[in-house]
Amino acid sequence: MFLSNLKFKLARLIPIVYFKVFHRIEFHGSENVPATGPVIIASNHISYYDPIIVGTGVDRDIEFMAWGKLFTIPILRNVIRFFGAFPVELTSADKSAYINAISTLFKNKALIIFPEGERSGDGKVKNFKLGIARLALKTNARIVPVTIVGAYETFSRHRLLPRPGKISVYYHKPITIDKHEFADINARNEFFKKVTNQVMNVISSKL
Repeated sequence: MFLSNLKFKLARLIPIVYFKVFHRIEFHGSENVPATGPVIIASNHISYYDPIIVGTGVDRDIEFMAWGKLFTIPILRNVIRFFGAFPVELTSADKSAYINAISTLFKNKALIIFPEGERSGDGKVKNFKLGIARLALKTNARIVPVTIVGAYETFSRHRLLPRPGKISVYYHKPITIDKHEFADINARNEFFKKVTNQVMNVISSKL
């Protein structure tokens, strides 16, 4: 238990100091993240920083999906695993990543997901995949939309190194997905699209 608590404190303290010093980071609405129970934290994806930024503002145990190729880099894979990452294959459906996500939520943890599937090339929100709605319905998890502002300008996918600049993170009020019965697969998919669009619109409202 002591080692687990120490890991949690270090996983928050190190990035908080870095982002405060170099990016004057501000977190808004962290209290909107439920303190207990399964939570899906769904954010826009605009920089290399995003998983650590979003997780740093959350005061609870978290895990997140990360590009599988990052786990082939010896030192980096250890670092991102320390911060709670598990691999996901981006080019095709990844059953193991889905199982890991389900397991995380059934353990009443918080799971960070980037529904766009990859970093934005221009800083704008792209179409979301429907996975967040499926996961929420299956696990009874609440969805907390998150908007990151400023990280694209500081460390986008087009930059090899970060540059100074202010970053703000907004945690919006959680969205609860009620249990539904569907007449057919089309009705189910329409429901998933409706929930996904709701999350996407909330995130976009701060951009």
